[in-house]
Amino acid sequence: MQIQLNPNLGTTQLASDFQQKKRLRIDNILSADSAEAILDCLKNQTAWQLLYSNADSSPTRLNNQQLEQTTIEQIKATHAQVYARATSSYQYWYKFFPMVEAITTGQVTEKSPLNEVTKFLNSAEFIGLARKITGHSSLVKIDPHATLYEPGDFKNLHDDMRDDKDARDKSIRRYAVVIDFTKNWSVNWGGEMQFYPGQNPTTSESIFPGFNALTLFQVPTLHRTNMVAPYAAKGRYAIAGWLRDDPNITRLDLGDTPVEAK
Repeated sequence: MQIQLNPNLGTTQLASDFQQKKRLRIDNILSADSAEAILDCLKNQTAWQLLYSNADSSPTRLNNQQLEQTTIEQIKATHAQVYARATSSYQYWYKFFPMVEAITTGQVTEKSPLNEVTKFLNSAEFIGLARKITGHSSLVKIDPHATLYEPGDFKNLHDDMRDDKDARDKSIRRYAVVIDFTKNWSVNWGGEMQFYPGQNPTTSESIFPGFNALTLFQVPTLHRTNMVAPYAAKGRYAIAGWLRDDPNITRLDLGDTPVEAK
């Protein structure tokens, strides 16, 4: 299927709202059919991996095969270690699916909604919208991945500046994008993104999971994903990524000037 934007977005107002706090929530970002197809794919067609942090906050990923080879006792012990470290350092534990990696290695077919949404998020339509809203005319790409926070999953305070990538990649994270695909979420279940004005703050702003809703914010911004309550009835689905500059990429489809002409 073809992923489509909601045709009724008011770009001028969205840009004005974003400039006030460098943060914005856009409800009904996609067409209804697009959002439903993506949710179905996330729930029923996605081979989720377990992603968690080591002692130095670096990531460890376990795919389905690795999880099958890991005992419940080992998982519980690792989980307890992450929780213990989380009292005083940046730690996380949630489900993850590397969309770009899966597409390049053939794990995701061309007809999959995850392939379609990856192409859409890198299309002139979406990148052009992001440029208009942020006022940042050099954005050229986004690297989406899928997340699932189930009961007990969390991600501690961070600012998105950490960037584990190939040294040859010269791109820079400018804005974070999170598109929620969770219906009928209760605020009692936690799992909200919480934004903070600084370290050890006394106030915060919360954005709870929703359906077909995009959250956009400037990098760096201090935030965390609060733990999903153990009694939550379901998980929190989203597709996230970072809008980037990249001096090695020219978007002719967005009217950029070719490098040799500059």
